[in-house]
Amino acid sequence: MYRLIRSVIIIFVSITLITGCKNNNESGTSNKLFYSFWNSDQKISDEIIEKIVDGINYEDTDKIKNLFSVNALEKSESLDNDIQNLFEFIDGPIISYEEGNGSGSSMESSDSTYKIKFLYTCYYISTANEDYFIDIKTYTDDTQNADLIGVKYLIIVKADDMMKIYDGDEKILFDGTEEIDRYGVVIPDIY
Repeated sequence: MYRLIRSVIIIFVSITLITGCKNNNESGTSNKLFYSFWNSDQKISDEIIEKIVDGINYEDTDKIKNLFSVNALEKSESLDNDIQNLFEFIDGPIISYEEGNGSGSSMESSDSTYKIKFLYTCYYISTANEDYFIDIKTYTDDTQNADLIGVKYLIIVKADDMMKIYDGDEKILFDGTEEIDRYGVVIPDIY
């Protein structure tokens, strides 16, 4: 299991080093957060975490909900309730956050008729009482399905439990070596 986790982290870091930071969007989406030609992957990630932190600190459900793709909104079974659980899970206002190791990885696939790009980002956030770890998957481009563009999932755990997200035995993001198809806000059942 350790080798699997280490391999996933190495892949994310390698992709980050190889992949450029351009972001072209021709999908016509109205969500300006993601799709200015001038935005880099890092800027997109920073804007997302800033909105998440503000949403949590002000318990603003809409601020967080607006980050998610149309597809994630449709497939998340209880997003409003999950966001409320997020507010309750975080112990106090967030006072700081920093990007995690291996964060900012992006994957892009395209041919002459289709382009898709998504980012994996992770952050450590801290309150006066607790430290947390957030793993986020965001689609920044999909030339065939604009409904996928936006945050797909946000998984949050206490920082000490960060590695459990990637442990296939915990069944949070992986079931064995298979990725679980997650949508919306996910607070694992380990709490």
